[in-house]
Amino acid sequence: ELPEPYNNLAVLYAQQNEYDKARDALEGAVRANPNYATAHENLGDVYARLASQSYAKAQQIDPANTSAAPKLALVRQLLSPPKR
Repeated sequence: ELPEPYNNLAVLYAQQNEYDKARDALEGAVRANPNYATAHENLGDVYARLASQSYAKAQQIDPANTSAAPKLALVRQLLSPPKR
């Protein structure tokens, strides 16, 4: 199996905010070729998006949670485009 189709599918899923599906596709790419750096990088990006969603949900459920907010801010900073 080739990893590129999995990676390309994951990119399409991520563009549609379907991060669970994107993760699954990227894990398939990594299984097909454990040395495929692009898939590993994209998988890291998807994990960061999933983390952002989870921290935001934790903060929504429990606004008094003081540990979720700084984590959410850090992940959002990581995901923001670089400033020029």
